[in-house]
Amino acid sequence: MKAELSMKSEPSESSIKPFADNWTYLKAELAWLDRVLMRAMARQRQSNQEIDRVARSAADKATSHWWKGFITLDPAKGGSQLKPESASQPVHILGRYGDRIAVSLAQGIPLAIPTLCQRLSLDKFERDLLVLCLAPEISRRYEKLYAFLNNDDSNCKQPTVDLALRLFCRSDAEWRVARTTLHPTAPLVKTKILELLPSLSSARSMLARPLQLQDNAIDYLLSEDMSIDKIVPKPRVRKNRVATKNQESESEPV
Repeated sequence: MKAELSMKSEPSESSIKPFADNWTYLKAELAWLDRVLMRAMARQRQSNQEIDRVARSAADKATSHWWKGFITLDPAKGGSQLKPESASQPVHILGRYGDRIAVSLAQGIPLAIPTLCQRLSLDKFERDLLVLCLAPEISRRYEKLYAFLNNDDSNCKQPTVDLALRLFCRSDAEWRVARTTLHPTAPLVKTKILELLPSLSSARSMLARPLQLQDNAIDYLLSEDMSIDKIVPKPRVRKNRVATKNQESESEPV
């Protein structure tokens, strides 16, 4: 009986609704991003309130990153009232909407971000990074959200490396791995799809650098029919290898 119930609870491929097009898929990703940003803004507002309540000087505010760990604030007196996030559920290999993505691709519906992730073997953080950086190209309201969440004097309206790591990494181990995806040899940077711009403030660390998608990458990610080969060309076969193979085939006895 239990086995029958479990079989009934699993959705069949025919019952999974594909995305109508790339734009519908992007709207679903933006809805997810909105939830992530709203949680982050709630945490930051709570943190700012705690700092303003306890700090007695500008120096106290500047050093709040370490003294907050030693001071426990009562929620009734301004302490954190945010509930811890529930443990994440297993994620489909194709991402948050993996079942729908798989059905869409099987039906020939082009979805830019999933296709790019498959071509470059991108991981979850890199996929989320694409959504984060693409959002301001769809709505400028994200610029205001990023300026608030960057939480520095530069008023940067683009996501910074620091913001991306804070939003999408849940542990030190994830943070360290995610940071390597922004190295010059990492796929998104090496293919020049993503660029790390110079910091807009006096800070010179990698964390302070804004992230920007290249124009051709933006065009592809928003397009319904642009070929991925426009931004990630297929690897070319070297002529000397082709010539060697031809010579080998000619030297073989008939």
